[in-house]
Amino acid sequence: MLPPRPPAGSGAVVTVGRDRHPYRFIKWLVALVVIALLAVVAAIVDQTFRARAEKDIAATIAKSIGANASTVGVTIHNLPFLGVLVTDELQGIDTTISKATVDRDDTTVTFRDVDIHANGIRHAREESQAVAETMSATGRIDWSELSRLAGGKVTYNDDTGETGRVAIVREMTVLGARVDVSITAVPGVKTTSRRVTLSSPSASLDDIPIPDVLLKPILDGITSRFTLPDLGNLHYESLKATSQGLDFSLVGTGVKLSDLTGR
Repeated sequence: MLPPRPPAGSGAVVTVGRDRHPYRFIKWLVALVVIALLAVVAAIVDQTFRARAEKDIAATIAKSIGANASTVGVTIHNLPFLGVLVTDELQGIDTTISKATVDRDDTTVTFRDVDIHANGIRHAREESQAVAETMSATGRIDWSELSRLAGGKVTYNDDTGETGRVAIVREMTVLGARVDVSITAVPGVKTTSRRVTLSSPSASLDDIPIPDVLLKPILDGITSRFTLPDLGNLHYESLKATSQGLDFSLVGTGVKLSDLTGR
């Protein structure tokens, strides 16, 4: 409604209030745009530092196992990543390694297609102090590496249709003659000693069955040198024979990352 017109000749001046809402809307719009831009910049910075950290971790792992960093994949799970500067913790790290040669004490083993999942990493800013609350890993030891470890030819025993068995051919000396002893068994692993076991064995010499009393020392001779590397609190859980080799799984709690890198 328009204000009443003043009487003619009164000299009064009529003023109409300006609508300030459009200006207020523009201020809010500018503020939202600035906030959005800051959020984008923060996300880019966070992602940049995350990518750099993943690259550094991959390089450290590659160096410790004698591999090329391009064969090691690292994914850090932490939102935002830079929160580690305050908490000194990471939610999780996933790592893939195509080929890892682990050398511990007098034991050297090459693992393939390794997949590691670590959760709840404390002291994440200091590599030598970092500890994973839980960790699990899977991978494979191929047949050529198994043969080297066992001191004889090791293959997948699929002729009988019994899954999960391995065949071992080992040359031995009997009465001065070199003969091949053939053994089939189901592989496993002792968690405490990390030694590969061979259960439900059967063996033959030139197709003649070998009695158990003679078979035991042969198996002991094979398994005594068939020990897997010490990985600290990451323990070997199982071994399973497949056409490509022995698939293994490991689990652990309170795992020091330095136990895996040897640093």
